[in-house]
Amino acid sequence: MTKHNVSLRAVLLGGSAIFIAYASAATAQTQPAASASDAATARPYSDADEIVVTAQKREQKLNDVGLTVTAIGGKALQERNISSLSDIAQIVPGLVFSTSASNTPVYTLRGVGFNDTTLGSYPDVSVYLDEAPLPFPVMTKLAAFDLERVEVLKGPQGTLFGNNATGGAINYIAAKPTRTFKAGATLGYGRFNTIDGEGYVSGPLSSTLSARVSGKVTHGDGWYKSYTTGEKTGDTRNYAGRMQLLWEPTDRLRVALNANGWLEKGEPPAVQLIAVRNAGPGNPVTNAPIAPANARAADFSSNINPYLDNRLWQAIGRIDYDVTDALTVTSLTSYSDYKQKMAFDGDGTVQNNADFRFFGGGIKSFSQELRLANGGSGPFRFIVGLNYSSDKARDSSELDYRDSTINTGTAPFLGGIFRSAFRANQNMKNYAAFGNAEYDIGDLTVKGGVRYTKSKRDANSCFYGVAAENSNLPFAPLYTFFANLLRSQNGLPPITVTPADTLGCLTINTTGLLGGAPTFLPGEFFGKLNEDNVSWRAGIDYKPRPGFLLYANVAKGYKAGSFPSVAASTTQQSQPVTQESLMSYEAGFKASLIDRTLQANGAVFFYDYRDRQIRSKIADPNFGLLDALVNVPKSTVKGFELELTATPVRGFTAYGNFTYIDAKVKRYTGINPETGTVNQNFDGAALPYTPKYQISTGVSYGFPLGENLSGFGGADLTFRSDTSAFIGASKLFEIRDYATVDLRAGVRGPDDRWSVQVWGKNVFNQYYWDNVAFFFDTVTRWPSRPATYGVTFAYKIN
Repeated sequence: MTKHNVSLRAVLLGGSAIFIAYASAATAQTQPAASASDAATARPYSDADEIVVTAQKREQKLNDVGLTVTAIGGKALQERNISSLSDIAQIVPGLVFSTSASNTPVYTLRGVGFNDTTLGSYPDVSVYLDEAPLPFPVMTKLAAFDLERVEVLKGPQGTLFGNNATGGAINYIAAKPTRTFKAGATLGYGRFNTIDGEGYVSGPLSSTLSARVSGKVTHGDGWYKSYTTGEKTGDTRNYAGRMQLLWEPTDRLRVALNANGWLEKGEPPAVQLIAVRNAGPGNPVTNAPIAPANARAADFSSNINPYLDNRLWQAIGRIDYDVTDALTVTSLTSYSDYKQKMAFDGDGTVQNNADFRFFGGGIKSFSQELRLANGGSGPFRFIVGLNYSSDKARDSSELDYRDSTINTGTAPFLGGIFRSAFRANQNMKNYAAFGNAEYDIGDLTVKGGVRYTKSKRDANSCFYGVAAENSNLPFAPLYTFFANLLRSQNGLPPITVTPADTLGCLTINTTGLLGGAPTFLPGEFFGKLNEDNVSWRAGIDYKPRPGFLLYANVAKGYKAGSFPSVAASTTQQSQPVTQESLMSYEAGFKASLIDRTLQANGAVFFYDYRDRQIRSKIADPNFGLLDALVNVPKSTVKGFELELTATPVRGFTAYGNFTYIDAKVKRYTGINPETGTVNQNFDGAALPYTPKYQISTGVSYGFPLGENLSGFGGADLTFRSDTSAFIGASKLFEIRDYATVDLRAGVRGPDDRWSVQVWGKNVFNQYYWDNVAFFFDTVTRWPSRPATYGVTFAYKIN
């Protein structure tokens, strides 16, 4: 399918759905009410006057929130088989999900994101579970189950949600314990022998104590198939669980405990080889076959045996105490522990050329917030608080390039280094004080917030070699040569590096450590980063009538600086990036129209983006271009969003969303990671992972099938225009435009107690991918899933 045909199909289908919505809305007053069951006639979750969100850390109707917020209810999540942030990104305007090398998800919202796979790298789009942070993207992968709703807040959210939310914030709201007994379960079977089960039990344990236990299990066969060997990979073996307690001993005190965790087994996503770069004579990948244009086609090394063994557990404690009828003190404490162990093939070939093993890595994260807020019923509303967090991240990985055709144990490859590894430790502490206030003056609301954050970070890292089996070659000659070359260029006498030295840390000190002078000797890297900032927001809301809101906001947010975790040849490669900032100007509206049968939301925005953090390259004196983090001095993002949802008759919903984003570099001179060009001017280049156009549209319909049964069905289309994987990338690194269609249909029993649904995702089997990368001599991409389909049965007791 050509680019223009994809675009045309998306526009035509999107226009058709919106036309149906408007046409239905125009005739709604003349149509008789349907006599279906409650499940078929109830208003959908998308009625914004009924949705309650906590985007500003207090309960509000969505139409009363003067921010751009997308809220997706639990029923919609279940019906549309949405179970991960990659699924959520398909339906949230402006949100982009990308797979990465270390199986770490990357989220970009309205052009703001940080494509770094280091465990200790904070994101630009922060994620929370019931307001408790999941501070690193890798911790968010399996949290989306048994949810009441998902809230996606767009634009800087630093005043209430802290550092590292320059792009926005995503809040998972878990379904809560109930005061009456309830239980439910879903069981699905789909393509690739995928079995997906989820269930919950909730109810009272006493007159003051209630509980909820829920869990999810997914098993599936590998959906990638090697196009040279026929082997398969990509098995899914995921397990997640959550236990909650809610204690309400008095009318003024509420204590909530949430213990949750997940285990990720199976195999990681595979990559597809799309090009070979700079491959010299004897390189085993020189003649490797390029992957066909098929989502399932992916070669991989059987020597690495790709696998996942990652796990997380989290504990959240929340205490709310009403000091008076108007004042509430809230304490929110959380602790998370993540452990990583996995292996994946990085080059998309059967050769043992770029195989990665991650072992011994992990994250320990503690957060404490204490805040005071008044009720939301008066004209003046405020919230003030203090926040402290402590995060410790440990990276440890090994790169294996011992291809069997060249590794005889005596081949002089890199002076006897056939495997290299690195370890990196980062310790982060954040201290913050914040306040937010709103004041109603008639139909106007004046609002403002501020947050001061102090961030401290220290890092140490070490790159070291691992000898090949049966190799008698020392590491010392290679690194003695490199060290002495640099020392002679800087007027220093030569030295002798012993094998014992190089078996420790091979990183050569070219920058000086903690203020010291460069030694040009191998050793461990140490660094510190101390930063502070003031995030703020000011705005005004105008509400001339219920269900109609105009708002305008100016906000500034920050993301903390960071050290990379890289196999550094020199300490120059290990230098940190400093904090980035984003100034946002936004205006929008939310309107409930035609007797609440049409909801229209829109926003225009402009971002002044300073010191954006990106993963790029530096020119290493020993090995050429190597990975590093750099700051892009100035970028801008401008665009608009329009969301329309029509419910002209009970049971029928049509929606259409359109997003336009123009995200460009305004000032940046650096290295082109693809060509190696030094001091290239990137002014005017597009920011990565930011499609200019995004369209999503669809319909859902519930209808009676008899006195006790109802039917339902729906269709959804998503279109994304093309974007790139990094600044200044050529067509080779393009993330192509695509359009996908999902379909569903089913039957519900009385009172929605049971349902059976057949569904299909990407039913036209559109071949597309969400990221492109290169390792040394190969260029690879991560394909998204092909067409999948299945059946799901759900049952609940109320």
